Formats: sequence, C-alpha cells, structure tokens
Amino acid sequence: MLLSVTGQRHTTITRWLIMFGLIAPINLLMSLDRQAMTLSAPRIQEQFGFSLIQMSTIVACVLWTYALLQIPAGALVNHFGPRRTLFLACLAWSVATIMTPFAGSFMGFLAIRLAMGAGQSPDWSSSIVTIDNWFRRGERARANSILLAFLYLGSVIGGPLTTSITTMWSWKVSFFIYGIAGIGWGLLWVFFVRDHPPVGERPDGIIKQRPRVTRRQVQRFLRSWQFWSIGLHYMCLLTVQSFFLVIMPFYLMNGRHISYGSMGWLYGLPWLFLYVSVFVSGMIADHVQKRTASAWWARTPAGIAGTLLSGLLVGAGSMVHDDTAMILVFCLSLGFTGLSQISIWTSVQDLTTNYTGIVAGWTTFWGNAASGVAPIVMVYIEKETGSWPMALCLPVVAGIIGAVCCIGTHPELPIEME
Repeated sequence: MLLSVTGQRHTTITRWLIMFGLIAPINLLMSLDRQAMTLSAPRIQEQFGFSLIQMSTIVACVLWTYALLQIPAGALVNHFGPRRTLFLACLAWSVATIMTPFAGSFMGFLAIRLAMGAGQSPDWSSSIVTIDNWFRRGERARANSILLAFLYLGSVIGGPLTTSITTMWSWKVSFFIYGIAGIGWGLLWVFFVRDHPPVGERPDGIIKQRPRVTRRQVQRFLRSWQFWSIGLHYMCLLTVQSFFLVIMPFYLMNGRHISYGSMGWLYGLPWLFLYVSVFVSGMIADHVQKRTASAWWARTPAGIAGTLLSGLLVGAGSMVHDDTAMILVFCLSLGFTGLSQISIWTSVQDLTTNYTGIVAGWTTFWGNAASGVAPIVMVYIEKETGSWPMALCLPVVAGIIGAVCCIGTHPELPIEME
C-alpha cells in the first residue's frame, strides 16, 4: 500500500513537471514563432512592398495547412503517440521558422509559412492527448488552463520582445532565436517524456486505449451533433480571436495611427488578460465540477457567455474613439475568450473515451480554418468599405453563432453513447 501511495505521488510530481517543463514551454515557443511574423509584418511589408491583402495572406496562410492537417495529425497522434509525433512536429516547424528570413518574395514567404503550418499541425492534439493520458478528470481543466496560458503568454511577451529585437537589430533575428530554441526543447521532449505513466499509476485507474480509426468510427463521429457543435463553436471563437492574432497590429498602426514601438506593447495587453483568464477559468471550472459533480455546469455556461461577450466587445471596441478605452474594451473581449477556451478543450477530453486525438484534431481544424480565412475577409471588407467598424462586424456575428453552437455540446454524454 505504501509503495502504491509513493508511486502515485511520484507520478503526480512527474506529470506537473512534464506540464511546466515541457508541454507548456513548447506551446509558448510555437506561439512566439507565429507572433514573430504577425509583429514583423509591418517591417516586412515596408521592405518588400507587399499590399495589405498580400501581407495578411502571408500572416494567415500558416493556418491553412495547420487546419487542413488537423484530422490526419490527430490520427497520427492516436496511432504513434504524442511523444514521437510532437518531437517531429517541433523539429519541422522550428526549421521552417529559421528558414523564414531567407524568403525573398511573396511566393517564398507563402511556401515557408505553409510548411510551418504543416509542421505545427500535430502540436495541439499531442498536447491534449498527453494531458488526457497523464491527468485525472478533476485536474484536466487546470492542466488545460496552464497549457493555454503558456500558449497565450507567447503573445503577451512576444509583442514587446519581438518589436524590441526588430528595432535593435532586424526582423530576421527573432526568427533565428525562436527557431533554435524550438529545436532544443523538442530534443528535451523526446528524451524525457513517455506517452503514459507507469502501469498501476495511471489517472483514475484507467488504461486508455488509442485504437486505429476505422471508417465506421469516422461515420459515427460525422453523425454526432456534438461533434459538429464543438467544431463550429471553435470556428466561431477563433474568428473572434483572429482579429487579435492577425489584424490587430495593422488596425493599431493604420486605423489608429499608433507607432510601431508602441504597437508591440499595446498588442500584448489583451493577451495578458487572456493569459490571466485561462488560469482563473480553469480553477473555477474544476471548483464547479467538484461542487456540482456536473461536467455540463462546469463547461457549457462559461462557453456560452465567453463566446458571446468576446464577439460583442470586439465590435464595441472598434466604435470607441479614445485609444485607452479602446484597448481596455479589447482586453475584456480577449479575456472572455478564456472562458470558452477552457470550456471547449475540457469538453473535447470528456466527449470521447478512446479518440481524443480525433476530436481534438476536428475541433482545431474548424477553428484554424476560420483563423486562416477570417482575417483576409476583414481586410477585404475594410478595403471595400473604408470602415474598420464594418469589417469588425464579422467577429460580432461569429460570437453570436458560436454561443448558440455551444448549447449543442453536452460533455456528460460521450459521442460513443449517442
């Protein structure tokens, strides 16, 4: 009995070390890699003479391959395990990051960014499956909140860090630094992480199977209303977040006439709110789960409120004339998306017993497909109408639709039982 308790304590320490020392930092670096292009975009646009539509396409296209490969990547994680899959993914996207400064044309940037998206595609499924394998159900909201917090920490520190590096040296330097760091952490991951805890020390006493995905199983998922609801909900949520991820630097500099140096700091502030939000949301979700013994109460109401309010506040911020008030409204908007992020990713782990990688891949596909298209649509609307408030009606509509889709997700009813 004593040996069993000692083993469980050792596994508890190990899983949190894996979280804070490996999974979270890798996602932080992935975020820095993405933000490097977003924050360097004004300087790259100036150097190469790209139009705003061309530049927004270069920034957003990483999400095209990232989205298209989500379901195949989820299947790879299910079959080969997150350890090997995430190592190869981290290596691939880090090399693409290092190669970015060598692009010399629109097509060159496009090709490297598409390759980066392909490399990053297994990251999220690998991270979610690792949490699912190592953490108990009552700990997963906190674990997911830490994962998301580190992902968004990349945007918090990436704004001032990348713009400072660019101002001091060159926009190319940040790509070299972030890419080399990614290769180093990928090597640490493959050397120190295993797909599962030792037998007998697994969370909830369950030995999870990750069976091959059959055609019959795919058909079952496609007939599930929850499978579609969670995917479309994430699509709408990331339509809202895509404004902050891709468009905000252009909006601040072109629409609000803010300088490049100030833009980096202002860009990071809403992400700081989101960073805090996902931590708090994860703790609240686990507390509600413990008090009510209901996954629905712990997940769904927060998802509805977060998606609806985040979309509405983007529209409100675009109509505020004072820059300080505008940034505050945008901070609240992105902060509310944290409620929905925790709701969605804990629900992904609740909705299936053995196919978490597939559900995670499906959800990420819809979300990042929206992130790869919505910014270009917003820029096109602004170009045609000359109005940023008109362009930002798209996140408002997405927030309303996403809240409705969240109602269709019931985390206490696994898809296999529908």
